[in-house]
Amino acid sequence: MRVWIAIGLLMTLLQSGDLKHISMGNFEFSIITDNYDAYDSKGEVMKLYSEENNNDLTFILSLILQDRTGTCADKSLEDGAYEINGTTLTLYSAWDRLGRAYDAPFGARIQVYELQPNASFKRISSRLYIETQRKKQDQNSGMKYLFTPPKNAEEEKEFKRYIDEVETRFKGTFVFGEEAKKLRLEVQEALRRKMHSAWR
Repeated sequence: MRVWIAIGLLMTLLQSGDLKHISMGNFEFSIITDNYDAYDSKGEVMKLYSEENNNDLTFILSLILQDRTGTCADKSLEDGAYEINGTTLTLYSAWDRLGRAYDAPFGARIQVYELQPNASFKRISSRLYIETQRKKQDQNSGMKYLFTPPKNAEEEKEFKRYIDEVETRFKGTFVFGEEAKKLRLEVQEALRRKMHSAWR
């Protein structure tokens, strides 16, 4: 019965998106790229599954490869890429906004996962820099202290609350200054590599 369920799931996935088999370490995995179009969101998502001996697929993680949310002129934009190097999986994400999408995030994140002996993945680092809304629209948020350093204990507390909320929401460790610039450049380079390989 489980085999038929797995086959049915696989057939559904094959019909709705692209399927790619990869080997990492001594394990086999499936990467399924799927498109979605719901409400005002349209995009593409990558899902990673481990392949079991009995043909079952076990979900591991997902990454938005492209998302456009909002009206024609005012959109929240998200782009992603992934790279596999030996037993290391690196996920790149970039957020931007178009038009008057004032409360859409802007920034970047790099997450690095290492394959474990049991075929699971352990996140070994996650660096991010995120502005959750457009500058000048941040007067009621601790985000404003990214641009003007806090001057007293109350402002420092508000800034820390903002950083904690972003780290929880986007699952990573906030970086600042030159490290944040370097992070954004690394993500831009990864997205360029993805675009280049797509045109080959």
